[in-house]
Amino acid sequence: MAAKTVRKKKPSELEQLRAKAAKALATSEKEAELRALRELLASLPAAPERKPAPQAATRSPLPQRLYLLLDGRGLDGRGMPVEVIDLPCVIGSARNCAVWINSPQIETRHLQITHGDEGWVLEDLGSEHGTFIEDRRIARRVLQHGDEFRLAGYLRLRTELR
Repeated sequence: MAAKTVRKKKPSELEQLRAKAAKALATSEKEAELRALRELLASLPAAPERKPAPQAATRSPLPQRLYLLLDGRGLDGRGMPVEVIDLPCVIGSARNCAVWINSPQIETRHLQITHGDEGWVLEDLGSEHGTFIEDRRIARRVLQHGDEFRLAGYLRLRTELR
């Protein structure tokens, strides 16, 4: 029978670094690793303090969906519902807008809707005729369920969060 030769396993990079640091510091490998980690941690910039995201009152497994209801059109008179899917959702008179409104008073790119940490956000894109809530012209607003906007002073747009 032939004798089996036992090969010695090559030490990993981590083991090599531990041994090298321990030899240089004349201490154990564990102590050398602990010192190296302390020095590394001291050299790092302080991490920014993270604020926990506000929790919704009722937690749904699905994200909240946004529907826009345009100007009282539709069978029930509440408006024709359009679900916001693509982000950012641009509303305007350009045919490539997510919500196309064929009106000379609506800008080519009138406003956009995005979703972020604050929730759903409406931003006027510098339109000449503006975006209004009640009688106040707005540039940006975090959307709430039931908000009713007027585009160019006449076209009603209502939001529903479902």
